[in-house]
Amino acid sequence: MISGLIIVSPVLILAATLFIYVTYKIPFNNYYLMTMQNDFRRQIKLFHPTQSTLIAEVAKVGNWTDGTKCQFIVGELRSSPLSKEELEKIYPYDFFTAGVHFIDDDIFTKSPYNEWKEKYLKNYKLKENKNIYLVWIADENKSSDGDIRCD
Repeated sequence: MISGLIIVSPVLILAATLFIYVTYKIPFNNYYLMTMQNDFRRQIKLFHPTQSTLIAEVAKVGNWTDGTKCQFIVGELRSSPLSKEELEKIYPYDFFTAGVHFIDDDIFTKSPYNEWKEKYLKNYKLKENKNIYLVWIADENKSSDGDIRCD
């Protein structure tokens, strides 16, 4: 009985160590994502045109490139009768990596954008003469260690 425990104990210790290694940063990254989203919400509301309405807020942590970085992206899906050109001129691009993507852009065929399109716009009725767009910021330079979502 004791010899069985001696063999199982190192296996359990190894499994627990591996689990901790691939998950220890998750709470920290979740907090960072929440803080980033709150800061974005506070800053971006100053730029929204009055003719723009919020459809959904989005936020995600993961890795959508080469697997060496943990990326954070937050944004808002919005609707507006303004033209694409007018909307692109409204929003600033001088902090983090930022931009405006329109629902018919190719980017919405890739993760996480395609997931957001499916989740938040599946039942949304597109209105004539309205542009659906995502205004967003990203932080793409965090280490992927300790968060399995970033592997």
